[in-house]
Amino acid sequence: MKTHEEAMELIENMATSDHAILCDQTHVPTNRSLLELSSQDVLLAQNKLLAKQLESLTETLSKLPTQLQVTQHSHSTVLQVGGCSICGGAHKSGC
Repeated sequence: MKTHEEAMELIENMATSDHAILCDQTHVPTNRSLLELSSQDVLLAQNKLLAKQLESLTETLSKLPTQLQVTQHSHSTVLQVGGCSICGGAHKSGC
């Protein structure tokens, strides 16, 4: 709904604007198919991953005392069965 002159002026203004953007070295073109994250978003994502790893490690370490007790119990049983009845050492009695 513009006159021929108004349409030409609009097209020239748009072309000038596009040219100015292309010449602007601070302008960073975006690819709409990519997800762009700010540095803050990247840090938050890294912190979330570290928190999950820390939680997993904490869970594993909390099970460690129980596993050590089971290992020590089975080890001491072996020593008592095959050990010295006098001193409880790892040799047979009378040797």
